[in-house]
Order: sequence, then C-alpha cells, then structure tokens
Amino acid sequence: MYYIYILNNPIINQPFYIGVGKEERKSNIRREHQHENDAIKLREGKRLNKPNKHKLNTILHILDKGFAVQITIHKYFNNETDAFNEEVRLIAHYGRKDLGTGILTNMTDGGEGCVNQSLETRLKRSNTMKGRPSNNKGYKYSQPYSEDRRQKISQANKGRPAHNKGKTLGPAWNKGMSLTAEQRKNMGAPKGRIPWNKGLTKETDSRVAKNGESTANGCKGRIPWNKGIVNSSLKSKSWKLVNGKRVWFDK
Repeated sequence: MYYIYILNNPIINQPFYIGVGKEERKSNIRREHQHENDAIKLREGKRLNKPNKHKLNTILHILDKGFAVQITIHKYFNNETDAFNEEVRLIAHYGRKDLGTGILTNMTDGGEGCVNQSLETRLKRSNTMKGRPSNNKGYKYSQPYSEDRRQKISQANKGRPAHNKGKTLGPAWNKGMSLTAEQRKNMGAPKGRIPWNKGLTKETDSRVAKNGESTANGCKGRIPWNKGIVNSSLKSKSWKLVNGKRVWFDK
C-alpha cells in the first residue's frame, strides 16, 4: 500500500513538501518522519546522502520556533505508479520554490522515487549497467607492490637528492648563553630546605660501607628479612606478618 503525505508548516499554515511513502517499509521509521530525523542529523554535522537542505532547514526553523511539523496523509494507492502520478500532479499544483513557481521545497517534479521499483524498472537499470566495468576492477586491496612497480618507483627516484641532503642543523638556541647569578640561585633547592647530603663526605656518609657497597641510611641496624635464607629454600617456605614484621615458616 502506497500513500501521499504532505508536510505542513504550522507557522504560516501551508504545505512545504510532498512525498510518497509505503506501508510496511523495511525501516522502522515511517518515510514522513524520516525527514525530521535527517534535519537533526544535519544540525549535528552528520553525513547525509545528497540532502535537500532547503527542506531540512525549514524543518529546523519550525522546531526552533517551538512547533512540530504537521503531517497529513493525502491519499492511499494500491500501486506505486498511481502514487507517483499523484505526487507529480500535487507538486505541479503547489509549485516549487527553487523554480519560483510555488511554495514547496521539493527539488524535483516527483515521480522518480524508488520506494519499491517494479520488475520492469529493475530490468532497465540492469541492462544499463551491463558491460560497464567496475571502477575498482583489478585493484587488489592491502597487497604489496609488484616487482615491476617497485622497479618503476626505484628508477623514478634515482638521481633525486634527499630532501635534507646538504642541510646542516643550526646552532642550539642557547649556545653561548650563560646563566646569571639570580638564575643560578633560583635553580637551587627551595629556600629553607637543607640538602640531604649537606656536610657529608665519603668517610662520614653512612650509605657507603667499608666494602664499597651502598646501604640505605634508613636501614642502618635493621636485620634484612631474608638474612640466613638460601634462595633455593624459599620455595619450601612461606611467611606472614606479625606486628608489622615478616615471619617465615615452613609450608
């Protein structure tokens, strides 16, 4: 079942678009409501396939004014041809804005829709496309260049100097610059903070043991948790915390 629908502008109380719809179409959105969805997509910057911006901007203007697009079902038809013929008649009756003949935002004279093409129409399109090669025929996606093409690229680039050949980098931006006394002062530790190694020497630094191995100052006098434990014996032992300390025991 086919039908003619009319979109009306409630602000000026007159129709601004006429189209053809079909009952039980594959989309869950009826054709007459699809225009409003397309208008919202246009505002959101989403991509549309050949949008009628005059029609969509009219819908957005209606919505911005706080109104809703009024939809009127003009008439139902049993076949597609009669519906398209009536569409052509109505568009000619009201006229098109783009041609200066009327009030509709339709960009065509109607009758060219593809709601459900007849077998005759599909055969005509099929015969038109027969024998026409595809635009990407023979193109291999995600395939490496052939040996012949690599050779051509190599020959084309021979003798061509590199883009940075002969170029030398300039001096560093801070070459020859020296820091002032004020800058050096500001680079130091924050005011009032005493450096952790102030007054320490190799002889007095507790972090350096007699054998030259480094130890932590905060660990001085602390017995390592694994002292006396052979690495190979760790597999047969487990541990638990007792008063914040690790206590080992046999599994």
